[in-house]
Amino acid sequence: MEKKKLMMIGGAAVVLLAGGGGAAYYFGVFGGGAEVEAATAEPVEVPAGLLELEPFLTNIADKRDDHAARLQVKLVIAPADKIAEIEGDVLVMARLRDGILSLLATKSYSDLKGPEGKEGFRTELFESLKAQFGDAELREVLFGDFIVQ
Repeated sequence: MEKKKLMMIGGAAVVLLAGGGGAAYYFGVFGGGAEVEAATAEPVEVPAGLLELEPFLTNIADKRDDHAARLQVKLVIAPADKIAEIEGDVLVMARLRDGILSLLATKSYSDLKGPEGKEGFRTELFESLKAQFGDAELREVLFGDFIVQ
C-alpha cells in the first residue's frame, strides 16, 4: 500500500514538473520566449525612397488620329539606400526606360485615356518592372505627369 502511495506522489510530482517546465519555456524563463516574441512581433518597416526617371514623350499608336503621351514616372524603392546604386547602374536605368517605352508602344489612346487608363497602365507598369531591382523592392509606381492627348 505504501509503495502505491509513493508511486502516486511521484507521478503527481512528474506531472507538475513537466507542466511547470512547459509553462516556463512558453513564457520565456528558459529563453524559449524570444522565438515566440520574435514570431509575433510586428515586422519593421524598411524605409523607402523615390527614384525619379527622366520624362517620357512619345507618340501613341492610333489608327485615326495622331496622339502623344508625356509621362514622368517615379518609382518607390525599398530600401532607400539602394536608389543611388540603381541610379549609378546604367544598364538597370536603360532597362527601366526600355520597359516603360515598350509597354507604352503596346497602348492606344483609348487604352490610356481617363482615370481607368492611367490606373491600368500603372498596374501593368508595376508588374513589368518589379523584377528589375534585384535585392531592392519596387513598392509603388507614381506619376509626376501623365498627359495623353
